[in-house]
Amino acid sequence: MIEREKIEEIKRQTDIVSLISEYVPLKKVGKNYRALCPFHSEKFPSFYVNPEKGIYYCFGCKKGGNAINFLMEYEKMDFPDAVRKLAKNLGIEIDTTKGLKYKELYEVNEFACQFYSLCLSKDIGRRGQNYLTSREIILNKLKDFRLGYAPASGGLVTFMRQKGVSIERLNRAGLISMNHEIFRDRLVFPIFNLSGRIIGFGGRGIDDYMQPKYLNSPETPIFKKGSALYGLYQTKESMRTKNKALLVEGYFDLLSLYQKGFTNICAPLGTSLTEQQAILISRYTKRVNILFDGDMSGIKAALRAIGLFINAQVDVYVSSLPEELDPDTFIHQVGVDELNKVIESAPDFFHFYKDAVKVDTVEQEVALIKDLIQIISNIQDPIRFDRYLKHISHVFGINEDTIKREMEGKKPLREQKPIRKLKVTQEERLMAMILNAKDHFPLAKEILSPDDFNQEDIKRLYKTKLKNECFDIDDLSTAADESLREKMYSIIMKEEPVSKEAFLDALFRYKSTIEERRILAKIGQLSKNGDVKSMGEYRKKLDILKEQLALKRKMLNITINEEAVRSNEE
Repeated sequence: MIEREKIEEIKRQTDIVSLISEYVPLKKVGKNYRALCPFHSEKFPSFYVNPEKGIYYCFGCKKGGNAINFLMEYEKMDFPDAVRKLAKNLGIEIDTTKGLKYKELYEVNEFACQFYSLCLSKDIGRRGQNYLTSREIILNKLKDFRLGYAPASGGLVTFMRQKGVSIERLNRAGLISMNHEIFRDRLVFPIFNLSGRIIGFGGRGIDDYMQPKYLNSPETPIFKKGSALYGLYQTKESMRTKNKALLVEGYFDLLSLYQKGFTNICAPLGTSLTEQQAILISRYTKRVNILFDGDMSGIKAALRAIGLFINAQVDVYVSSLPEELDPDTFIHQVGVDELNKVIESAPDFFHFYKDAVKVDTVEQEVALIKDLIQIISNIQDPIRFDRYLKHISHVFGINEDTIKREMEGKKPLREQKPIRKLKVTQEERLMAMILNAKDHFPLAKEILSPDDFNQEDIKRLYKTKLKNECFDIDDLSTAADESLREKMYSIIMKEEPVSKEAFLDALFRYKSTIEERRILAKIGQLSKNGDVKSMGEYRKKLDILKEQLALKRKMLNITINEEAVRSNEE
C-alpha cells in the first residue's frame, strides 16, 4: 500500500539510534551501540545497534531488523502503522492508496458507509434511530464506529449509480445479490481493517422476527469473517496502553461498554473465535478477559476460546455473568461499577475451566484433567507453565511427574528455546557479504548464477535479488525464512562492507571452487567407469575454465581501476 521508494527513503532518513534510545538506554561500543535486549530477559547486554547500516540485532534471542521492524516488534504495530509513525516523525507525507490492491472494493464500501450513515441521520432512518434509543445507544459517543441504517425501501443502488458505481462492482463488494440489496431495514455496523478501511458490514434486523437477526457481508477478497474483529481498529491503542483486552460476543455488547468507558474491547463477527483472531489480539496485549453471555452457549464459547488464546501466548481470564444477562444488559441494569468488579475479580482460565465443566464420574474427571493438560502443554513461559502444573497437581491430587509423563504424548510440547549458536555455511556468509555491499551487486550479477548455490533458501534469495535489486533482508518475512534472516543479520552486524576489489576476489574464489568441484566430481564418476578419454577432456575443460575466470577477473579489475581514476579526476 506504500510505495517501495518511499519506504526506502523513510528507512534512510530515520536515525535508528535516536529511535531505539527512546525505548532502551544505549551505550556506545566502538562503531555500534549496545544495551540489554528489550525482547528477552538477560543479565549481560547482547543487543546491538549499528547506525551506519541502520539495523539492530540481538545475539541472544536472534531478533533483528531496521527501524520499521523495531517498532513492529516493540510497539506491536503492523507494518503500515510503523511506517506511518516514522514518516510522521520525519515530516514525510505518504500515500497509502497508491497501488492498493482491491482499491475499488474499498471505495465501494466507503460509499456504502456514507449512504447508510446518511440514512440513519434523516427521517428515512427513524426506525433505526428509535431502535438505538431503545438500546440506550448514544451516537455522539460512538462517532468513530460510523453506524448506519439500511432503509426497508432500499436506495443503495440508486445512490451508487450517482457515484458512478456499477452493479458489477456492488456484486463484487458483496452489497447486492441477485440484483437485491443485502441489507434492508437493518442497523448497519461498518467493519474496519487495522488501517481504518471498511472491509465489510454487519446488519441487525430492526424487528426481532427478522431472520437472520444478524447478517454479515458475504466473504470477499478483502473480507474474511474469521480474520477480522469488530472494533479492533478503534480500540487497539487502548488495548496496548492498558495491556488488557475485553472480548465480548456481539456488536451491542461492544458499543454499550465502549460508550461507558471500556475502550479496550473487541468482538468476533457473530462466529466462534478463530485462531487468526486470537493471534490478532495478541499483537496488542498479552492479557485477555473474556466477557461472554452468562448462559450455557456463552460458557461453551469461552471454553473454546481459552485454548486459542493459550496457543497465542495470552493470559486468559473469564468473567462470569448471571445466566440471564449479557454484557449489554448487565451494564444498563446493574451498572458500570458492578461490571468493573466482575471484570477485576475474574478467575484465570484454570479455575473457570474447573468450575464450568461439571464432573460426576471418575471418567469425566479424567477427561477434564486431560483437557487441561493439553491446554497447558502449549504454554511457553516457564513460570506460567509451572504455576498451572502445580494447580492441576494440587487440585486433583496427582503427582507432577505423572502429569509430565502424560504430556509426553501431547503435541506441541512445552519447549524451552535455548539460546543457540547459529551455524553459518560458506554460501550463507557469501550471501551476507552480497547483501552488505549493495553498491557492488552488479559485480555479483556478472559472476554468479542461482545455480552456483546448493542451498535452496540461498538460491531462492539470490533469484529474488536478481529480479529486484531493492530487495532487502527485511523482506524475508515468512516463518520458513526466519532462520536465514537471523543468520544474515548476525553476519552483517559483525562484519564491515568490503571494498570492490575484496568483493570481486571473494566472488571469484567462490566461483572457482564451485566450478572445480563440479568438474572434479564428474572426473571422479568417469574414473569409476574407467572412461580415461573423457577424464582427459574434462581435465582440459577445467584448465580452460580457470583461464576464462582469470581473464574475466582481469577485465573486471581493469573496469574497477578505470572507475576509480574517473572518480578521482572528478
